Amino acid sequence: MDFVTVHSIFTVIIFVAFIGLVVWLFAFKRKPDFDQVANVIFADDKKPQQKQQQESDHE
Repeated sequence: MDFVTVHSIFTVIIFVAFIGLVVWLFAFKRKPDFDQVANVIFADDKKPQQKQQQESDHE
């Protein structure tokens, strides 16, 4: 196999993987899962406020 054949096969594999990813992201009803994961970053917001409140209670 020469370089051109290997490059062509690799290009087809990457293209198929890209199409598979697009189908997985947009064709299936995964919006609730993505919304839940997107809000994970805000889950720790209450802990610093609680800690701050506990410190102010001790004063």
